[in-house]
Amino acid sequence: MVRKIKFCMAGFGNVGKAFARLLLEKKAELAAEYGCEMLLTGVCTRSGGALVNADGLSFEKVLKMNERKERFAGCKNFADGGVPEMISASGAEIFLELTTLSAGGGEPAAGYIRQALNSGMHVITSNKGPEAWCFDELNALAKKNGRLFLYESSVMGGAPLFSLVRHSLRGNRIVAVKGILNATTNFLLGELEKGADFGAALKEAQRMGIAEADPSADINGLDGAAKICVLANVLMNASVNPGMTFIKSLAGVSAADLEAARGSGCRIKFICRAERDESGAVKTSVKPENVCTDDPLANAGGSSTAVTLYTDLAGELSVVHTDPGIMQTAYGVYSDLLTVLEAAC
Repeated sequence: MVRKIKFCMAGFGNVGKAFARLLLEKKAELAAEYGCEMLLTGVCTRSGGALVNADGLSFEKVLKMNERKERFAGCKNFADGGVPEMISASGAEIFLELTTLSAGGGEPAAGYIRQALNSGMHVITSNKGPEAWCFDELNALAKKNGRLFLYESSVMGGAPLFSLVRHSLRGNRIVAVKGILNATTNFLLGELEKGADFGAALKEAQRMGIAEADPSADINGLDGAAKICVLANVLMNASVNPGMTFIKSLAGVSAADLEAARGSGCRIKFICRAERDESGAVKTSVKPENVCTDDPLANAGGSSTAVTLYTDLAGELSVVHTDPGIMQTAYGVYSDLLTVLEAAC
């Protein structure tokens, strides 16, 4: 017998839409392998409003409405209020937090996650803010309530970093992390190396959908700071946040700097680091660095991201995610969903 698993969603942008398509594509597979059918009972978007029906919404209709940029107001299951009201009324077992990063210390997303965990829901998020600012609290809350709190797609999209450490590096201690965690700035550096000027490179990145209309969080290192804090908090028990991170903007890198790096057998990369100092405290930084060409990170080109984990037993392990897109981030969400289903079904 196929069991219906109720879930609700906050955020239905590019990642949410890609996840929706993936979930519809995998419907038969989920029924066959996990004996379950996913039933959407609530969705809340910034521009469209919220829909709630504890007995189930038509995922296909919601997706089509969203793609046509239609507001939910006037629909049969339209609900007043925002995400908190949607969570309360959804009757869901799983909450997907797919909103975008805000500058407010992980809020309001962290608040949504608190509410969902306290309501007995498992939580999956693609938002790096809650883990960058509130990981210890939220992780402890999940354990207290016997729920799963998963975040695979929050850093490097669908690259299975957290799953890798959790399942394949058991017994290892992560002593340091070094990575290229922002696809936009990696693409920009590659274009600058080819001789493009910064403005032209940025316009091309925006045309390709790699860069946001406002790329300041990428270029000034705020996105990288949030991501390295997630890795430090989850993998190194660091209890750090972006406000504690040393950041140097990419904007100051010149053609002369790139040429000088090449002359010394290096490439400039926008490197995020988490390292322990002599006292044992974890220090995080985001800044342009010269990286020798024999380093795996030096050869991560285009919009690729990459990370090197330094472990006490397994040595150095590098993962390169080649030119990831929205579908890879959606896959990270789907991978976390399978983890929940394995525990719940």
